[in-house]
Amino acid sequence: MKKLVFSCGLAMAMASFSAPTQAAIIVQTGLVGGSGDVDNVLFTGCTAITDTTLDNMLQGCLNTDRGYTINFTADENIVAPAIGQARIESADGSGFSQLLIDPVTGTFSKLQLNIDASADGFVTFTGVPGGTSTSFALTGSGQNFFTITGENFSTVFLTTTVDIIADIQQIRLGTGTSVPPGDTVPEPATMALFGLGLLGAGFARRRRQ
Repeated sequence: MKKLVFSCGLAMAMASFSAPTQAAIIVQTGLVGGSGDVDNVLFTGCTAITDTTLDNMLQGCLNTDRGYTINFTADENIVAPAIGQARIESADGSGFSQLLIDPVTGTFSKLQLNIDASADGFVTFTGVPGGTSTSFALTGSGQNFFTITGENFSTVFLTTTVDIIADIQQIRLGTGTSVPPGDTVPEPATMALFGLGLLGAGFARRRRQ
């Protein structure tokens, strides 16, 4: 009976060890990890841009891959006044509060951007996959850099508390592979259970001997 109970406990510990922990969106303030694993987004010189009449959408591409097209859709009409590195502004200068970043094909594992807010407020990021982040403060007296990782995103959507985004600039994407959702990530409690199971197995073998 004791052997049966022990075997069941060991099996449960092993099952817990092998159970996958889902990754989630990770948002950090600042430009984390440098720029070696990201590429600048441009709004000029792209080879795969499709014609669109949507005033609230812009299309860009990556500096080193002009065929990698990204759609940027806001809740207001937007323009890209700068030549070269991507910069998104509201068309009438009143600001906007939401932006969807959506590659036409493929995914991205890292996003860096600088939100120029016209007033203090908060921003949240929602990744697909990855879920929604906690709220992060925006200061209207300076620039607000963010780095988003944690998944192989098909889209990232950012929303602020009010129409305070004067512009978003210095947008960079990394298209390398992130930790795939569902990969095994052992947690401390799981490791402890597994260790107890191994100790129990050794103790049982010693008693038999």
